[in-house]
Amino acid sequence: MKPILHPRLTNDVYGDPGLQVEFLYEKRALLFDLGDISAIPNGTLLKVTDVFVSHTHIDHFIGFDHLLRIVFGRGKIIRLYGPENFIANVEGKLAGFTWNLVDKYAESICLEVVEVREDHLLRARFRAIDRFKRSDESREPFVDGLLLEEPSFSVRTAILEHRVPCLGFAVKESFHVNVRKDRLEASEFSSGSWLNELKQFIFEGKPDDFPIRIPVNGGKEVKEMALGPLKEDLIFMSPGQKIAYVTDTVYNEANKTRIVDLISEADIFFCESPFLAEEAERGAERRHLTSRQAGLLAGEAGVKHLETFHYSPKHKGCEAQLQREAQDAFREVLDAKEQPLSGI
Repeated sequence: MKPILHPRLTNDVYGDPGLQVEFLYEKRALLFDLGDISAIPNGTLLKVTDVFVSHTHIDHFIGFDHLLRIVFGRGKIIRLYGPENFIANVEGKLAGFTWNLVDKYAESICLEVVEVREDHLLRARFRAIDRFKRSDESREPFVDGLLLEEPSFSVRTAILEHRVPCLGFAVKESFHVNVRKDRLEASEFSSGSWLNELKQFIFEGKPDDFPIRIPVNGGKEVKEMALGPLKEDLIFMSPGQKIAYVTDTVYNEANKTRIVDLISEADIFFCESPFLAEEAERGAERRHLTSRQAGLLAGEAGVKHLETFHYSPKHKGCEAQLQREAQDAFREVLDAKEQPLSGI
């Protein structure tokens, strides 16, 4: 069963934090945070449709210029999501450049920017053809943390605290689409790229009467069938993958509740852990998590796999200790949950 979402950290555990998520059946990618993104190939950056920025400290937002430089002139629409004041932050970035020649070209790029507030979303648009002047401002409801919802996946957020509002994110695949290989082998159909197209049509929610062209007789002929019967005969669905990303926040009761709710039962939880377990006081002062706190959050939320990152450069050479402390705390919580209740 292949998930459609394939995540990997942008940099090593000491580099600027960030996560890239590529799609299996589409030339598409999501970015979480925009620090140093020079390690991401230009081909991947050109697939980016949506960018989710936790907050605009330099190590999370300095890559905005690099992304804009790569995608400029490609006729793309890119959506960016961030915390309070994010629209002004993007506007300030764009104002730092001279755009006197953009009207000589066809529409080259449009940025749709979404700012997350406690009870609503603010939207604004910046179009290259307008020299990136702010336009089309609107206010929308913000319900259940939902930022983006498409047939194949959704993205939710939680507002956390880092002395400024800082967003955590969770992306959830709607479902897995799995081919029943035994039935395929027993049919007259040939395998091939049409199976990927079939999966994509299902993700897109095509109607049951949507026609599919299928190779038969070893690929020598083509047969047309409706999507519905094919789906019923060859496909079975299973729950989709969930990926969570949290960085730059403090361990307190309010944040803990919001994080655990956001990341609950995630398949992969990417969590910062800049500090060692013994540095809880320092972590609280800096509004960051320790390795142990990352593990406790993962265990409380019942995630399947914890991956820590954003280690402090002061701890070069301590990767094994940071990872061990996080995993020990993770298992400690999971083991406690599995213990039978004592008493009557």
